[in-house]
Amino acid sequence: MYMKLNKSESGNVAFIAIAVIVGVFVGFAVGKMMNNDDTNKSSSAPPTSMTKAADLRSNLVTLGVEHMSLTNTAVDDALDGSPAAAESAKALYTNGNNIGAAVGSVYGKEAETTFNSVWKLHLDEFVKYAVADKSGDEAAKKAALDTIEAQYTKPLAQFLAKANPNIDEKTLETALGDHVQMTAAMFDDHVQGKYADEYAELQTANKHMESIMSSLAGAIVKQYPAKFQN
Repeated sequence: MYMKLNKSESGNVAFIAIAVIVGVFVGFAVGKMMNNDDTNKSSSAPPTSMTKAADLRSNLVTLGVEHMSLTNTAVDDALDGSPAAAESAKALYTNGNNIGAAVGSVYGKEAETTFNSVWKLHLDEFVKYAVADKSGDEAAKKAALDTIEAQYTKPLAQFLAKANPNIDEKTLETALGDHVQMTAAMFDDHVQGKYADEYAELQTANKHMESIMSSLAGAIVKQYPAKFQN
């Protein structure tokens, strides 16, 4: 459910959501790996990867790339008036709700509701950017990007750097900023009919997201080595 927040509340909610995201990445990915370990102990089937650290990296990369691809598809379908637009949007928001459910399983229903509200706000800002892009409204495009930067890029980098001593705040902030710009560039290419460029940008953005998530996984493993002992 979407909640309308004032500026003060938005800042607090954004900070809470960042903390939740970190917890979900660690709790969800590690929990999944532990379940896999239990299954492997009672089965003759070989493990899906060599180490728990590799499993963590795989899970984080999958979550990041899936979000990237679903966002691109949903926004493109909406801009094009595609008959698949409703289903694409449903898949995108279902992805967000699934992550929210993982939050709730760890932190409770209130945290899940908060996460869903902030996550939807994040998706809506990119939709606003794309709509403004199509109409040529440069001021609205900038406003959407400014909101994303203020509520996600800067506070996320700051929080993760404080939460994990193995993460450099400025390096992460630059990487997240690049991710936002790549996403915006995909929408720009689509609006301009540069579909080959859009596809190439998506592949680059996916690889970039893989790099971010791989680095995050490495930092988490280094911070919590006991969780990843085989």
